Amino acid sequence: MTPYNFTIHITTERDINDIREVETNAFGFSKEADLVADLLGDETAHPMLSLLARHQGKSIGHILFTRATLNGEIDTPLMHILAPLAVIPEYQGMGVGGLLIRHSIKHLKAMGCQMVFVLGHATYYPRHGFEPYAEEKGYPAPYPIPVQYQSCWMLQSLSAQPLGQTGRIQCAQTLMKPEHWRE
Repeated sequence: MTPYNFTIHITTERDINDIREVETNAFGFSKEADLVADLLGDETAHPMLSLLARHQGKSIGHILFTRATLNGEIDTPLMHILAPLAVIPEYQGMGVGGLLIRHSIKHLKAMGCQMVFVLGHATYYPRHGFEPYAEEKGYPAPYPIPVQYQSCWMLQSLSAQPLGQTGRIQCAQTLMKPEHWRE
């Protein structure tokens, strides 16, 4: 157990400046902050889940899950893509990211989400329940993933029942740009 008293809450419009600050500080540039701002305003990303972590009132981490579909069909089971997860540098390695993931999974299950996808670090996300090689399991990413990074396209089932369907994952219009799927 961590000695820190982190709090986590679902974000509102009032949190946008804190979210931008976390994203910019975590990544060292504003590209992710701009992406998050665009996703938060993207109707095709709904339903979404956005959580902000704080320590003593300071915003220290953010996670965003946006709607995903199979083959672009709206009536597929509820699924989400995690993008991005950000923790400011001075709080990295303290369990904030894992805490955000665990809280998010609880919320997503309560929303009826069946499956979550992420294109992320090959050793970090499996520690939090994600299975590598989602494409090999029948769920190719919106754009081809280079062979050396295919293990980084991952999934996590949130239901005891199999999804019963496979297909290419499609995401919010904001994320459906090739530049978001490259290194």
